Amino acid sequence: MIKAFRVKWFLLGFFFISSLLIGLKTAREFFFFFAYFLLCAAVVSLIWLFLTYYTAHLQLSRKMISRATEGDTLEVAARIHNVSFLPVFNFVLEDNFSCAQPNQEKKSFFVSYLGLKSSCEIKYDYLCFKRGEYKMGPFVVYFFDPLNLFFFKRTYHVYSGVVVYPQIFKIQKFPALTRSILPWFGIETARSSGDDDEFYGLREYKEGESVKKIHWISSARKNKLIVKQFQLQSFFGTTIMFNLEKAKNLGEGKESVAEYIIKIAASAAHYLTERGVSIELLAHIGEIVHLPFNKGQEHLEDIFRVLAVAQAESRISFREAFEEFARYIPNDSSLVAVMSDQDYTDLPRMVSLYSRGVSLIPLIVVSDTFLPVFDKKKITRQTKIRVSNLVNMQAKFFSQGDNLSEVFI
Repeated sequence: MIKAFRVKWFLLGFFFISSLLIGLKTAREFFFFFAYFLLCAAVVSLIWLFLTYYTAHLQLSRKMISRATEGDTLEVAARIHNVSFLPVFNFVLEDNFSCAQPNQEKKSFFVSYLGLKSSCEIKYDYLCFKRGEYKMGPFVVYFFDPLNLFFFKRTYHVYSGVVVYPQIFKIQKFPALTRSILPWFGIETARSSGDDDEFYGLREYKEGESVKKIHWISSARKNKLIVKQFQLQSFFGTTIMFNLEKAKNLGEGKESVAEYIIKIAASAAHYLTERGVSIELLAHIGEIVHLPFNKGQEHLEDIFRVLAVAQAESRISFREAFEEFARYIPNDSSLVAVMSDQDYTDLPRMVSLYSRGVSLIPLIVVSDTFLPVFDKKKITRQTKIRVSNLVNMQAKFFSQGDNLSEVFI
């Protein structure tokens, strides 16, 4: 916008000097006429702008969703309402969003006329470039004179919050969750109508069952006794654990170890939630984060909100984080450890959980592949050999640039 004004003033100066030269070569009256005309136009424009400054009163609002996913397009509708007693001419509305792609944080729209007590709506969108919690705003309005030679700006402190969740990828086949040494997955249930913990459905009453289980509304509707059926949960759940250590966060921007760890943790949480698994989140991101066991979409939203703002600010090692978190991991459950290969020597310590019936699923990000190396496949292969020689377990490995969905095939 400033550049456009410089061009206008440059052209105006060019015509002024040209008219002066022509006037000197021909008649001075030509120059005086042009200068007088220009002066009158400038005075009228300044008076117009002065009146606009004191009379223009706008109300601005913004409609948008409060949650989005990294890489999504966020649609925004800005509404401008003129509450002044005069129409408003020639103004530019500018909105700001720090989450947008680089050099696209600002959107500007020109409105030539807004009538008395009238409104207009402007629709636009932003590409959510990176996960995080952001505040959109403020609005900035630039008011121009009729000749667009002068302007003043007014800031409207209208803000809208949005949380951008990390992008997830599709998991086709997750490593088998086990309890102790017996394989299991998801919710294993035993249908009963005793003292159970979760409603399962309805069925006919059987002689000898407690009348406390009778569903009276259904019984009246079907003219026979109907009881509530429950499912017995046969597992404690799955813990997802990670540590975003600042000193080991190789790479830059979205192509960094921490970003891959967050993306893997988010995808694993989404996959397990869809299959009804109860999830606990343990993380160190400069501070300890502990979301106790729960399941369902609302709990997944809580996990995603943590992952959206998580940064590699931890100054403790993975081993220290594990020693702090171990007491939260219940017996007879599964632990999904999303970690860097720089911490693979901590795996034997984690294997000690086997004595408590806790199974371990390591999801390992190969950190050296985030450096400008030439043979990333060779580095990943060497890392797999080191881990398999240290502990005998099935782990998943992720390298920079991988199609992460293919790792879970």
